[in-house]
Amino acid sequence: MDELEFRRRIYADPNTTDSDLVAAANADEKKRAFWQEQKVLDSKLKQTFKVDVPEDLASKLIWQQSADEFSRYKKRSRWYVAIAASVAFAVGISFTMLQQQSISLGDHALAHMQYADVEESHSLLPVDLNMVNAKLASFGASFDTMIDGVEVANYCHLSTVQSLHLIVDTPQGKMSVFVVPSRDNFKVPSEFEDDSFHGESFKMQQANIIVVGNKGSDLSTMKDAVANRIQFSA
Repeated sequence: MDELEFRRRIYADPNTTDSDLVAAANADEKKRAFWQEQKVLDSKLKQTFKVDVPEDLASKLIWQQSADEFSRYKKRSRWYVAIAASVAFAVGISFTMLQQQSISLGDHALAHMQYADVEESHSLLPVDLNMVNAKLASFGASFDTMIDGVEVANYCHLSTVQSLHLIVDTPQGKMSVFVVPSRDNFKVPSEFEDDSFHGESFKMQQANIIVVGNKGSDLSTMKDAVANRIQFSA
């Protein structure tokens, strides 16, 4: 399946289970990463559209209808722009640019946790030190020894930042480790959480490390494991 057809069908339904799409994703790491990103964006989009209707909406509409033509034209113009943006939003065009402004990297990391099982099911290759270090090389980093329990090592995007996502099986449940390149225009919160998960981050030489686990779990052991193993080239 070519790239255009794959993306077109994923844009149409990010949660599809079509066997030919699953097979294409299993055979191509970039397709798997793209699919995962669209699922996360689709979930955020659905949450964005859950907006309560104001009680005085009818009165406001009547007021708008009574305004002069020029005022109505300006309001309609803004409305049409909003509709056009929403359409582009839905098909994945410029969505990440809007997300960059409103959602922190911590929120993106939490969103990835919601789909960790799906990402794991699409990752059929065994994970070893050589595989992880091959992916870490693009960040100028490597592990001197392997972290126990790593089940998945995939590139992903937190907002518009390409990162490395490790899913690790621990005695406290599945945890995610994100290696995020340092950039001046992005800030990584030191702590963040939602109803199910919480995360912590720390800064190293050339990257930020984000660790996310179940709410209430102790992340210090995993943070130490990463900090003690990861090395950066000069």
